[in-house]
Amino acid sequence: MSKQIAVLLPHYNNHQGLRLTLNSLLNESEDFTVFIYDDGSNELDLVKEVVNTFENKLKITFFANDNMGVTKVLNKGLKHIIGLKKYAFIARLDAGDVCINNRLANQKKAFLNDASLGLVASWVRFVDINRKQLFEFKPPSKHKQLKKVIHLYNPFIHPSVMYRVEVVEALGFYPDNYPSLEDHAFFFRIIKQYKTEILENILLEYEVNPKGISVTSRKQQTSSRIKLLLNQYKFGFLPTVGLFRAILTKLIPQKILISMKMYFFK
Repeated sequence: MSKQIAVLLPHYNNHQGLRLTLNSLLNESEDFTVFIYDDGSNELDLVKEVVNTFENKLKITFFANDNMGVTKVLNKGLKHIIGLKKYAFIARLDAGDVCINNRLANQKKAFLNDASLGLVASWVRFVDINRKQLFEFKPPSKHKQLKKVIHLYNPFIHPSVMYRVEVVEALGFYPDNYPSLEDHAFFFRIIKQYKTEILENILLEYEVNPKGISVTSRKQQTSSRIKLLLNQYKFGFLPTVGLFRAILTKLIPQKILISMKMYFFK
């Protein structure tokens, strides 16, 4: 198998964010193909227009689907990419998020330097829809610490991760029994079987969008987090604090949570 990268990018009703994201990929030095899976966007013509703008600049494969939800779209994308038997690495990305500092090349280099790595993420800069910095997210970088803090919070920002195709082949796809939290559950599965790492460089700008899942499906997401942490619970300080933190998060308004993150992470 070659060492090529597939960028898995689900999309729904954010063609302006999609343009911004694809534009950021023009600065990447590594060879890759972008697989865009639209999940039944209302303005599909505008989405196709954006895709057409970049078809001569990037390798793009585009699929238009009926609305099926992000977990099913992600798994459909994974099955398609793996079925091609051409790619060794899958990088996640969402419309509105921006790759910086040659993200893909840096993550691929980490894999090539350590054959035991199954997943590599990075530090992330959170911005609002006007691209104003909110805070920088810098969790621990090494696997031993990550195995601990994943019980407290999700240290892997989903659109910042890259994982080996063989990880998905061995462990399966994103679970569908944790609505709006398929990523955290997926990472729990990976971290038990494979070495993980977070690069100590900011390689992604993550857009906090009021129409994003973390906002629109917040109650569902926090309920799934409580369920996940209960299922993964083992007696100890961090798992206990993490569970109580998840319960508290369900009660605190989103705006207050963002303000707290800005205070603690700045």
